[in-house]
Amino acid sequence: MGKMRLQILARDDIQRIHGASIKVLETIGAQFLNDKALDYLEKYGCGVDRKTKIAKIPETVVNEFMKKAKPEIPYVNRDFKPIPKREVYFQTFGEGTYMTDREGVAHPSTSKDQEKVLIVGNALPAVDVPTSAVCARDIPPWQSNFKARVRNWNIVSNPNKAIGGTIGDTDEKMQVAIELCSILAGSKEKLLKTPIISGGVCPTSPLVWPGHGLDLMMQAAKNGMTTWTINMAVSGSTAPMSLAGTMVIHNAEMLSFETFSQLVAYDEGWNGIPGSMGCSATTMDVRKGYCPVGNPEMALLNAAAAELAQYYRCPNVSAGA
Repeated sequence: MGKMRLQILARDDIQRIHGASIKVLETIGAQFLNDKALDYLEKYGCGVDRKTKIAKIPETVVNEFMKKAKPEIPYVNRDFKPIPKREVYFQTFGEGTYMTDREGVAHPSTSKDQEKVLIVGNALPAVDVPTSAVCARDIPPWQSNFKARVRNWNIVSNPNKAIGGTIGDTDEKMQVAIELCSILAGSKEKLLKTPIISGGVCPTSPLVWPGHGLDLMMQAAKNGMTTWTINMAVSGSTAPMSLAGTMVIHNAEMLSFETFSQLVAYDEGWNGIPGSMGCSATTMDVRKGYCPVGNPEMALLNAAAAELAQYYRCPNVSAGA
């Protein structure tokens, strides 16, 4: 019996979204709030306005560097052994600030709660990549490096599941993660041959890339590591009301990020790195003023995003509800 396939976008739909995305990047551009990032973009032919920090990215640049993206993310465990290959991997996700105990009482999440969440994720057969779903609020902000070390250790402490996703939110914390995983590998050189960590940044829709996140992403790209991003555009709020318009914003952000990450890696001597075109877009409930997660429109947006990623031969990370 053949597999059933859900198709949201026709070939013509994909071409129209692609064309509109290119028009957005060439005429409006994306804002990169990081001077180092603008240096890279300008070096490779993008029009850069230093005052507004907007870079206009030509189609030729997009085409050149999108071709370099590797079509697969290598999933390995902390012993650097690959996990079984699948078309779809399931990963936990989140950075919750509260944890509910067995008695139903919520309390600020702690590093111990991180450990508990990961124990459950490691034990569930359906979860391929368990990651922390809560933050360690018991560690004060001024000890952020220590907090990063605790979180990273919790993530890499089980040898049976894959390690995925970024395990830091700044350039400095990415260095902490590289240091820890180099110890696991035996050396930084061995880690870079089979990187088990990645770096990424989420945009602020529409089309704004935050400076600290770009520092983290560039650190990963310079070391040949996977870079990823997840778009969280909201139809009727940070994106057009129409789902098609929201997909144009999503796709323009993904192309600007993937082009940039491949460009940085190339400048450092890497001929392509694994990337991703992630989506967690939804819609605004304009009557109540909030963004529901799990509505039918969110399912359509994320399914369409996956089809666009397949068109570009790029791995996709989509949100589940």
